Amino acid sequence: MDIKPQLERALYSRLTDLLNFKLSLVLYDLTSTHLYGHECPLGEHGYSRTHRPDLEQVELGLLVTPEGIPITHEVFAGNVSDKETVPEILTRLKEQFSVEQCVFVGDRGMVTEKNMALMAEAGFPYIVGFHKRGRIVSDRLLEEFADLANYVQLKDNLYYLEVPRNRVEDDEKSDGVRYILCYNPEKAAHDAAFRESAMAETEAGLLALAERLMQTRRGRKPTNKGVMLKVADLLTKKGVEAFFHVDYQDGVLTYARDEGALAKEALRDGKFLIRTNTTFPAGDVVLSYKTLMGIERAFRQIKNFLDVGPVYHWNEKRVRGHIFVCVLAYLFEQEMQVLYRRQWQREAEAVRAIEDEKERDREQAELDQRWYSGEAIVRELRRWQAVHATFLGKEFLSVTKASERVRSIVASLGIPMPSKTIWVSESGRVQKMD
Repeated sequence: MDIKPQLERALYSRLTDLLNFKLSLVLYDLTSTHLYGHECPLGEHGYSRTHRPDLEQVELGLLVTPEGIPITHEVFAGNVSDKETVPEILTRLKEQFSVEQCVFVGDRGMVTEKNMALMAEAGFPYIVGFHKRGRIVSDRLLEEFADLANYVQLKDNLYYLEVPRNRVEDDEKSDGVRYILCYNPEKAAHDAAFRESAMAETEAGLLALAERLMQTRRGRKPTNKGVMLKVADLLTKKGVEAFFHVDYQDGVLTYARDEGALAKEALRDGKFLIRTNTTFPAGDVVLSYKTLMGIERAFRQIKNFLDVGPVYHWNEKRVRGHIFVCVLAYLFEQEMQVLYRRQWQREAEAVRAIEDEKERDREQAELDQRWYSGEAIVRELRRWQAVHATFLGKEFLSVTKASERVRSIVASLGIPMPSKTIWVSESGRVQKMD
């Protein structure tokens, strides 16, 4: 942790040369990981993405390239909101990494007029998700442009429509700001099915409650307040409180679906709204925003595969150091994935050039079996070991036989195969044996 800024800059410079990339797009998002104990100064209760609201947590803000390479990260107190973290990250990007021009991509939690102004001041155009609920511009646009025939197909399951400038509310007409509506039919079907399932379960619960209330019973009669509290519990449990009309009078509970509210909610199925001040074509804006899924994958990797949490340290510096180690591990994993896949793409181009169709299909099928993620590469390499042994008073390492998969991965990474036997000198250094 004492050398974190210097180390991040050195790694950024090295990877810029090694991977030959120019930072033109950066992705930023937050996640949380919970702590055990109450001694860490950063530990606070907040919105728990690990579904442990009973425990204190810290927030991890991660800034990555479109290929998933971490540039920098910061650990925040557990009760910090997404939007509060943006100014510090923007300052670091400009001052610590001397990035003068790039596009900032963030989720809807980053959207505040103050943050938009900070990005403009820093010279960073932005592409951010926008709220589908609670914003007049969102509700009106979703209703006005509900006809999917007007959307342009970008990929099999992705359509988009750029909103004409003259159809945006006056108070949203910031200079150069554009809105793009996106639609995913698979997600729409999932949203509709999920909502209908929640509605059906809630109706079953309301029916059971109504039947119980109709039964003759001894003792104190149910009060209106008590009944409506039970109704509220049923509705909020499935998040459908906005979709029912419920009444309780004279011991009779009645309920009905609010078809108007359901129709309005159906307009949101499978849709998301993007706000940007770039001059990129609308299709490029959508694809850039979709790369934000890469940072979500980074969080899954760091939290699951690399075991960032739960955190058992209590000293603030150790908590930060623990998370830094996990981020560095993810960086090395992603570096291997980028290098491997670039070699894979070169091989794929060679396969596409094969004229014989059967041979081309066979080679492509074989190549597809070797499309590895960084996690898969690590898992394969873990099976390859060097066994420590002693013979005639001398220590040596015996390298186990590498599988064909391991050989392929190592070759793609440009790493030479080691000698089968390596001896260890008294100083602890290793050296190949003849």
